[in-house]
Amino acid sequence: MFPALAEAWLKLLIASVLDLPKRDSTMPITAAQQAAAEHQQDLAAQNPSPQVRLVAGPGTGKSKTIEKRVAHVLNNGAVPNAVYVISFTVAASAELRDRVAAHCATQPCAALAAGVRVSTLHSLALRILRTANLLAALYPHDPSILDDWERKTIFDLELASTLGCTPRRASDVRLAHDAAWQTLNPAFINQPAITAAERTGFTAFHATRANLYSCVLPGELVYKCVEALRMGQIQPAHLPAIQHLIVDEFQDLNACDQELISRLATQGAVLFVAGDDDQSIYSFRHADPSGLVNFQNSYPQSATHLLNDCFRCTPNILNPAAAMIAVNPTRITKNLTSLYSVAVPPVMGTTEVWSFQSEQAELGAVAASCQQMINAGMAGREDEILILISDRGLQLGPLAQALGNLGLPYDPPPGEALTSDDGIRAVFCFLRIARDLSTGQRDYVCHRSLLGLLSGVGITTAKGVADACVRNNQNFRDLFYLAAPPHWLNGRQSAAVGRLSAIAQALNGWAMGDTIGTRSAEIDQLLANVFAGASHLAKVAPWAALVATLPGGMTLEEVIAFFGTDNDADRRLVLDRINQRLGLAAAPAAAPQRRIRIMTMHGAKGLSGKIVFIPSVEQGIMPSHRNLQAAGLLIEHRRLFYVSVTRAKAACFISHSALHTGASAFRLRQLPQVRLPRSQFLNEMQIASTNRVAGMTPQDAATVMMAVNNL
Repeated sequence: MFPALAEAWLKLLIASVLDLPKRDSTMPITAAQQAAAEHQQDLAAQNPSPQVRLVAGPGTGKSKTIEKRVAHVLNNGAVPNAVYVISFTVAASAELRDRVAAHCATQPCAALAAGVRVSTLHSLALRILRTANLLAALYPHDPSILDDWERKTIFDLELASTLGCTPRRASDVRLAHDAAWQTLNPAFINQPAITAAERTGFTAFHATRANLYSCVLPGELVYKCVEALRMGQIQPAHLPAIQHLIVDEFQDLNACDQELISRLATQGAVLFVAGDDDQSIYSFRHADPSGLVNFQNSYPQSATHLLNDCFRCTPNILNPAAAMIAVNPTRITKNLTSLYSVAVPPVMGTTEVWSFQSEQAELGAVAASCQQMINAGMAGREDEILILISDRGLQLGPLAQALGNLGLPYDPPPGEALTSDDGIRAVFCFLRIARDLSTGQRDYVCHRSLLGLLSGVGITTAKGVADACVRNNQNFRDLFYLAAPPHWLNGRQSAAVGRLSAIAQALNGWAMGDTIGTRSAEIDQLLANVFAGASHLAKVAPWAALVATLPGGMTLEEVIAFFGTDNDADRRLVLDRINQRLGLAAAPAAAPQRRIRIMTMHGAKGLSGKIVFIPSVEQGIMPSHRNLQAAGLLIEHRRLFYVSVTRAKAACFISHSALHTGASAFRLRQLPQVRLPRSQFLNEMQIASTNRVAGMTPQDAATVMMAVNNL
């Protein structure tokens, strides 16, 4: 990530968390509407059935109902540490924990809420395996889950060297095994494309490296837990005493996750799951929405509640989106209704489909329309304008150029995780080593990561150190805390280990409560030790730009949490909690310039904007040519488009163009020019296209602004 983009992106995040939308007395939704919608939430939260399925469409109050569910069971005698709430990511779990505490603060159970266990499913599986004493034989310490950078930069490169193949092929072999674990389907690794030699080689390499680096792949922990339960290695006494098990975003669970939940529920826990099958967009993570759809078949005694009252989208946005998603087969039928339709005054909102002759004209019109909206009253609120893209490589460059031509402030979507940058990854490693030393939370992987980042240390040297540890029965992490490198390392290996040992010694004494402001100068010095030579400035520049935008009072533990996220929504959650703790929401000077948000469709899930633009909605882009080849992929792309449209509150402007030329055409079809029709999804929305040669007029913008101001 370029330094300027890193700085701009951080400013956007801080701006967004300082001004999160809140319902107040100026909203047109009446008290009676509010009460009726909340009554439906209360009925779900208080349902006494042994299993409850909550199906909640966009903007209908799913998270609020989960908060109410926790308060209800606590108020009615549940033991706090026997109430488990499962969320999809660490950051989402932390945010949900805060929301539960805030809601319970006004309830009789206020003093009990802190005892509720809110975590990810991976954390719960780890706890069960630890209690059953199934970790000690496999790992020297509680294993950590390899993130995307670690999988590509450590696991795949070392596996490729072991198998004698390319890193791309090693990745394919790894992904096949991970898919088999997450789906409980061995066909992924038994396919002819994965050879017997590759299967054998992977198994041997994986077992060795998992122990050496005390690590697991993403689907592995839950799979190990399920397999141990199947084989009787985990007895009921090893399982936590769960009275109430509450699972958020159930549609995002894979088959293995769902089996673990089922096995826990059969031990007597009351199961409450919440989600929306229409918002399942993570098939690349093997998410299986059929678990939510078929919940009543799996749990015949269960009750179902549907939340249909939408607080977010105005009718002219929600209704066409609902018509489109209804095309998908085997989904849960819903009857979503916008509360704005009968609000006082009613706010109908706008969805328009614009047709242009060329991509250049289309993106120019989108940029000009953003300018008109800013002139009409969105100045200072630019971050409430979203532009959602489905293909970053195809769309981002031309769109950024169109906005830049008008001098409009915008932030691009985050690319890879922040820690995919070498300099920022090195800082991430520093902080994790400091945590290792100060808390005893042994982190083997960060030592291997930092070893490979040292200037002059390549994969051969780093893997050589690891292989030497295996041959000599040496604990990998402890290698860097010996009085001197052992004699069985060669010269380059010994020098690399010595450099990392010196860095670890410098980090000894740091505490997780230290602030980034007090440690930044020392971090700069450590970076100079990692990246020697001409590459130093280029390597550390992104970190320098990033740290300049971080609150100085942010603790090292909070920086680790921030770096540990892998998507925009989770980073916002982390920053929100930090700013609340620091009281920055009350400091007007802390709010930077607001910027138009360009986001990927996947990255926008969980977020919203007053005005949303969705360009390039052509057959072949949305849905893509690849997704048109398989019914399952087309169904998911329809869900992705549904999620995108329902991010909008007051207005959604969808556009398509007939002619693509230049780099765009070459990327699409490797031709000098390509003509594409409008997407089939627009036909399913039953909205005709309006031919345009330009964007909004001042009158158009004023009309939209009236709806924005009435929300």
